[in-house]
Formats: sequence, C-alpha cells, structure tokens
Amino acid sequence: MLCKILEANKTDNLLFVFFNGFGSDYKYWDNLLPYFSEYNKILLSENYFYYPEDYNLLDIRNFFRNKTLIGVGHSQGYHKLCALNEKYDFFNLNKIVSIEGFSNYLGKSEPLKSIRKFYLNFMKYSYKLAPKLTLSNFMKMCGAPIPTLPANLNKKLLMQDLQLLYGSIKSPDIPHLILTSYDDWVIPYKIIEDNFRRLRDVRITYTLGASHLLGMKFPQYVSKEIQHFATS
Repeated sequence: MLCKILEANKTDNLLFVFFNGFGSDYKYWDNLLPYFSEYNKILLSENYFYYPEDYNLLDIRNFFRNKTLIGVGHSQGYHKLCALNEKYDFFNLNKIVSIEGFSNYLGKSEPLKSIRKFYLNFMKYSYKLAPKLTLSNFMKMCGAPIPTLPANLNKKLLMQDLQLLYGSIKSPDIPHLILTSYDDWVIPYKIIEDNFRRLRDVRITYTLGASHLLGMKFPQYVSKEIQHFATS
C-alpha cells in the first residue's frame, strides 16, 4: 500500500483520508485536492504500478492520534477504507464518504447479481489473457479518455483486487455520505440502493453526467458536499 501525507494545518484535528479505486493511483484526486488545501490529508493507494512508497501506514500511526478521521473512498477505495477501519485500532473513522463506492460489488438481488457476476467473470478471464488491454478498456468504461498506463503492472495485486469484487464487507456503523451519478455504469444506482439504503445514518446524493469519475469531473461540487458533511 502507498501512503502520502499532505499536512496543511498541524493544529487542526480534522484529517481526510482518501483512497482511490481499482486500477488507478493518487492522480484520481488531482482535481479535488486544491479544494482541500487548508486541511490535513492522507492519500492511500494500492501499489498497482510499482511506485516507490512515500510512507508505510504502520510507521505513521502516531499521525492519526487525536485526529477526527473522515474517510473518502472512490469505488473500491470505500471497500478498502472499511477494511482498514476493521483491522487497525488507530484507524478509527468518525465519518465516511463513498464516491461511487460499494460494500458489495455484485449486489444481493437477482437477476442483477447474476448479470454482474457474468461480466466480472468475463473481465477476469480477459485480464488473464491481456492485462493492459483489459485495464485500459475498464478505464474507458469508467468514462476516462484512453489512458497511457505505466510500463509495469503489478499483475498479481490487480488480480487479487478483481477477486475481491466477488465478496463483500460490512459498512461501519458511522455517518455515511454517498455521492454517485445516475449514468455510472460501473456502480449503477441499483447497487448503491442495495448497498447503502438500509444504513442507520446515511445520505445518498445523485447527480448526472459524471459516469464513474465523479471526483474528477465535478470536484467543486464533491468537495463542497464532503466538507459540509465533515464539519456538520
């Protein structure tokens, strides 16, 4: 796991913890971060492209002390934040934001679950044959322009996270803000409703026109919603 500290205000106990989604890196947050310039931030990412590490999460556990943690996860990044919240006692989220995220990628209801499993099986098979092409096609499906992928792919880690999509994780019992787009074909609104509608303390907000790149395409709107949620 990659971990980057962006410390802006040492006296502020509010700490935003960002985790990007499958097959991407820190760059997902480039358009959003300028709106968080006054806040302390940590960027987490799986090392899909063999980047050198900035920090190790365990080495900076003291940085989390006495902080109010606001998790912000895009897509599978929400799932990863939930897992860290379960695993580490120092990683104690106070609130969490899902940007087109999920706790159960396939969903619980038929026939949607069977359809999504069919396409996930196809993607997994395609990845085994042509990992770069499959990842590139996935990015296009998310609404991104044709990406130039780094030369080195951590193929084993990418496959592990594809496999993770078959399972689910329990959402923590903390306040949730769910931000999504009606035209997101990767995590459609039926999955959002399936995963989050029954939570005790949740607000689901829909928009239109972002596909699966809400944080990149509408950063001003997303940042405003997140900061209002974090400070209210």
